[in-house]
Amino acid sequence: MANLTRARVAAVIVLAVSVPLVAGCTTHDSQTSSQNVPNASPTPSHPTPPIDVTRTPPDISGSTKTFVRLADRTGSEEVTVIPSIKAGTIAVATECAGEGKTIIMVGKLTTYTIPCTTTPSTTYNEIGLGSSKQHVLITVTAGAGIHWGLSVGWRPGHERPS
Repeated sequence: MANLTRARVAAVIVLAVSVPLVAGCTTHDSQTSSQNVPNASPTPSHPTPPIDVTRTPPDISGSTKTFVRLADRTGSEEVTVIPSIKAGTIAVATECAGEGKTIIMVGKLTTYTIPCTTTPSTTYNEIGLGSSKQHVLITVTAGAGIHWGLSVGWRPGHERPS
């Protein structure tokens, strides 16, 4: 019986010694220490400011009729086909932000390039029409990183640039 008791004592000692080790590991694994865990979302030393593109289309307030008003676009796009434009003045306002250029094509009437920078800027152009035009395709060609807006309007009359 004495041997059985020594076996029990040995088992109790082994259990007594091992339980705190297992319990310590379990407790340690379930707890987090703010001193030992690195920050999961490091902040860059120089954060990049977001591009602030106007959420409303560029202003063409002098126009009598509006054909297109778009804002906060990226990349290239066939904007629309204007079925008919009477003789008069077409106003085209374009806003862009980002590194690169934006190419605006107003049918066969004109094509022009606007340089874009990280600071949003607006370019305003007028096209004088001496006669009406049919099926005028408006397209914008811009890189994926360019944010742009476009407004196209019309008004009667046509003034020559001074």
